[in-house]
Amino acid sequence: MKKFMVALTGLVTLATVGATVPATAVTTAHAATKSTYVSPSLKVNAIYTTSTKVAGTATKGSKITVKATKNAKTNLASGTASKTTGKYSIKLSKKLKKNANVYVYATNSKTKAYFYRIIRVQAASTKAATTKSTSTKKTATKKTTTKKTTTKKTTTKKTTTKKTTTKKTTTKKSTTSSKTSTANFSVKTPTGTWTSNTANKYSQKWVFSQKTGLNEYLYKNGKKVKTLVSYAKYSVSAKTPTFWKITYTPKGSKTKQTMYLRFTSAKKFKVVNSKNQVISTKAGVAPAAKWTFTKA
Repeated sequence: MKKFMVALTGLVTLATVGATVPATAVTTAHAATKSTYVSPSLKVNAIYTTSTKVAGTATKGSKITVKATKNAKTNLASGTASKTTGKYSIKLSKKLKKNANVYVYATNSKTKAYFYRIIRVQAASTKAATTKSTSTKKTATKKTTTKKTTTKKTTTKKTTTKKTTTKKTTTKKSTTSSKTSTANFSVKTPTGTWTSNTANKYSQKWVFSQKTGLNEYLYKNGKKVKTLVSYAKYSVSAKTPTFWKITYTPKGSKTKQTMYLRFTSAKKFKVVNSKNQVISTKAGVAPAAKWTFTKA
């Protein structure tokens, strides 16, 4: 009887241990959260005072909203980017004024990570003004002169008529036109690989990726010497179309860090401070230097 109870206790213990396996498998599935590392991409077409819609492209399936101010509670427009092409075209609730700034947001509906652009409303292109031709007419006038001749008792009168005419004058049509100037480049998301200038034999490489986040590497004489940042979650806030704030949190850290970039072209930026001034910054063991990055 004792041997039977020991065997039965062993079976119960084995069944209990086996029940904990599925719970362990669920808690280790963290790879799916890597999509939260970055905010969505966003491109916005020019907006005019006559525009009735806001259009462009963004990360597929992202939520698109348009606001009059950064923290406005009411949206000027809202919609969703195509899940197959990323294109969107959403109707505005009202006309926009010239030189007004509107905030266009793209938000990941699952992770709530977002990216926005500040777009200035442009004046609508004007049609050429045309002045209708005018003409003046003058009426011909007649002059009458009377000469008298006397022959004895009989008197005759002769009349001569002179006509005067004037030429028609015509004014030509005058045409005026106006052109709207646009920016010579536009900045998209920082996704991709960026390499820096060389300072004191050191250089850097930054990689922005929607899968692996932000990774920064330091090189000396072309050889890698240190990883500065790895697998950092980051988000982008566009202060102006060319002045961006990057907020990132390195893997394993709970402290957020910030840096500021000023784009001088679509494929080049400088590291600046919060006042958009170029500054010298340290990179690991490298001495402080002014860094300029070019897209590889």
